[in-house]
Amino acid sequence: MSVGKPKILIVGLDAATWDLIGPWTQRGLLPNLAKVTQAGASGKLESVLPPITPPAWTAFTTGKNPGKHGIFHFVEPTPGSYAMRYVNASSRRTKTIFRLLSDAGFKVGAMNIPFTYPPEILNGFQISGMDTPSVESAFVAPVSLRPELEKLVGKLSLDVRYLGFMTTDERRDAVLAEMKKLDNQWTKIALHLVEKHSCDVMQFVFMSIDTVQHYFWQYMDPGHFMHDAPRFGRYGDAILHVYQRLDNSLGQLLAKAGPETTVFVVSDHGGGPVSDRTVYLNRYLHQLGLLKYKPKKFSAKTLIKPLYELIRGSLSSKHKSALAQMFPALRTKFETTYTSFADIDWTQTEAYCSEVLASPPSVTINLKGEKPSGIVDPSEYEALRDLLIAKITELKDPRTGDAVIKKVFRREEIFHGPFVKEAPDLILDWWGASLFATAPSFPEESDKPPVVIRERKPSTESEWGGTHRLHGILIATGPQCRKGAKIEGARLIDVAPTILYLMGQRVPEDMDGKVLTDLFDAGYVASHPVQYDKAGDAADANEQGKYSTEEAAQVEERLKALGYIE
Repeated sequence: MSVGKPKILIVGLDAATWDLIGPWTQRGLLPNLAKVTQAGASGKLESVLPPITPPAWTAFTTGKNPGKHGIFHFVEPTPGSYAMRYVNASSRRTKTIFRLLSDAGFKVGAMNIPFTYPPEILNGFQISGMDTPSVESAFVAPVSLRPELEKLVGKLSLDVRYLGFMTTDERRDAVLAEMKKLDNQWTKIALHLVEKHSCDVMQFVFMSIDTVQHYFWQYMDPGHFMHDAPRFGRYGDAILHVYQRLDNSLGQLLAKAGPETTVFVVSDHGGGPVSDRTVYLNRYLHQLGLLKYKPKKFSAKTLIKPLYELIRGSLSSKHKSALAQMFPALRTKFETTYTSFADIDWTQTEAYCSEVLASPPSVTINLKGEKPSGIVDPSEYEALRDLLIAKITELKDPRTGDAVIKKVFRREEIFHGPFVKEAPDLILDWWGASLFATAPSFPEESDKPPVVIRERKPSTESEWGGTHRLHGILIATGPQCRKGAKIEGARLIDVAPTILYLMGQRVPEDMDGKVLTDLFDAGYVASHPVQYDKAGDAADANEQGKYSTEEAAQVEERLKALGYIE
């Protein structure tokens, strides 16, 4: 191997999907992705359940399911409260492969991986991803690296900040231009790091595919219920152009790394169109008598709700972030009023959802002894879960009579490990057999249907046209990889043990993933048998790394700007 070249290079394309890459590579539109696919082994990569960014990328870096690594969503319950707080890497309760390899004496480097803030101090470097509160935060380690990168590219940017502001073509064009600038920044940094700070294992993640699919899928897809035919000519190729730009970035990284480097191209989940079916879950739980609202009384709610929506739709993220930091009490009042969480009577509520998250929420049971005002006796827990599953799967599409939510998982069906009880009690399948969206419920709308079919017309707001799917992509190419091989059954949690294996390390026994030996030539596997090491590194969350009030406000506005929070 050439001196100074990485042994392993991992390129993360968040939300990349074979549904788009397959046809586009066949048409010759993505030459570098086509090249590595033909030269190596490839297949679908199954994400975690549910397939959302925080648990998915954490599963990728740890090789473990959320029940072992401790991150289930963008938010987690605040201990002793019904309030939710934003998650970052301090909620992770197990070691990453970067920590394991660094401790073993290897040099490692990671850039822009979601949910790695605060960054780990490694033998190498780490630049944190989307859970970084702001560009002023200490998200580059070692700190001496940051001035070098800013000399290279100027002031660092973290993500596109004006998505919720995108209601005109001029603003859409500005967002796409900003996305291009961001991709170019990360590409330039990645190339510089490979050349000047080469490590044994290096990973670079690009987030723009996820972003552009969320907001521009409806322009590309004529069958989409929000398809905007007049804008098809202007934005129909917006997603393709991002794939092509990152295909070019991949080509540059391949050239910089050299032929002896083993290269992985991965995504944490796939992507697809949003559904025209909206389910109001707390509204339905209220109609079932399982969620109770406080008695009606005069309040400013009728004024706050439209005012809140006006502020969200008309102010840029920069302005909203400034307001959030200047008036944290006002922000909290607006949030709790808008989401109606403050209207729930916990002393009479058996089950509820946190509906502010863009991906459909899970159901939590108000269990006595676990929740501050829990009323469900543990002896009634299983019977209530059975009832909820039966009632949720009874929801019908009014057009067809088919079930809207075909599968509801008990948490222990998809999670295992010491932190399972931190997960919601029931997880609704919205990524596979069931396709639906959700929206916040309000007490004054409790008599409306729990399932609403969206009208087929272009949206006048800035909203998601695309969402996540279970299967992402996996491509592996290098001297020991099979050429042109198609593999099946690969999972996101399998990549971490596979990286350890390639680096000659023993795989911890408590990793849920398995080494993807199908990626490699039989001779290589025969001469390099998989070896295992003892397990046991579960730990408590690092409360020191939790966000301050100001940081939480910054994170909130960043997630809203990206559309992950209503």
